[in-house]
Amino acid sequence: MALEADNIQNIQEMKTGSVVLKVQPLNKKEQCNLQYLTVERDSYAASGEFFWDGKCVNGKADGLGRIFMKTDSGDIEQLVEYTDNQKLMNVYWIYDRKDKKIYSGHAEIDLDEKTQFGYFRTVESSKADLFFTDFLETKDVTYVYRYSQDSSFEEYTKAYCALENNQRKCFNISTLLKPDLEKISFTTSLDNEKPKAIGYVSESNPLNPEKKAVKLITEKGNVTTQNEEFPPEYLTYIKETNNEIKNRVSYVPQAVTLSESKIADYTGKACSVTAVDFMPLEEYLKICE
Repeated sequence: MALEADNIQNIQEMKTGSVVLKVQPLNKKEQCNLQYLTVERDSYAASGEFFWDGKCVNGKADGLGRIFMKTDSGDIEQLVEYTDNQKLMNVYWIYDRKDKKIYSGHAEIDLDEKTQFGYFRTVESSKADLFFTDFLETKDVTYVYRYSQDSSFEEYTKAYCALENNQRKCFNISTLLKPDLEKISFTTSLDNEKPKAIGYVSESNPLNPEKKAVKLITEKGNVTTQNEEFPPEYLTYIKETNNEIKNRVSYVPQAVTLSESKIADYTGKACSVTAVDFMPLEEYLKICE
């Protein structure tokens, strides 16, 4: 599995160190130092505008509140809680305005050690079903389990990612499961672009075992052989990876429950606000819906 190892190594070599931005929220007249963890190559965050609707204690953002970050790549809101004299930052809710996605869960960020570990869930709706994405994000790898409410769709992905030219570049190991399709693939991807397959791609139909294909995709093109088996060592590797993903994201429901509790604590006060001076009130109150 040298091809996969080489791609993982390339991503790991691209990784840069984490940095803590220290900014003064633009809507605060008093000193209210706000800390935000990002990576060295994230020029969007470094040049972004920050707003904070929480308390300021001894010149620092403190307690539960929302960070509003406006950047050239889009606007993001986060419900966070600063504790222990701003050594810890807990994130409970994220709204990406550009993608119109809401993430609920819990990430714990140690601002001294510059580390983070977080479980989140996002929900998408279609005419026929709901699709859930549960994921664990760590410094080195992201584990993703996407599935439908009626259990007719499952997708397991282990992603190794780094930032390149302000874009998230990933090498992904994925398994897609449907009643009539099982697809195993290795892909590379950039933000907002369709993943590109690399290495082995296996497609089979559980309802028709004779209908299967294995492709080996190289830089020179596609080599396809019908009715061949995926290399046994790859199958073992994929099964172990999928079990690892399922185990890793098993804590997402607990994180979502904590998120819901913190949102309730926050909206109990924030939803009675009648005016804000840094954004339209109706946008500010969307978290109350």
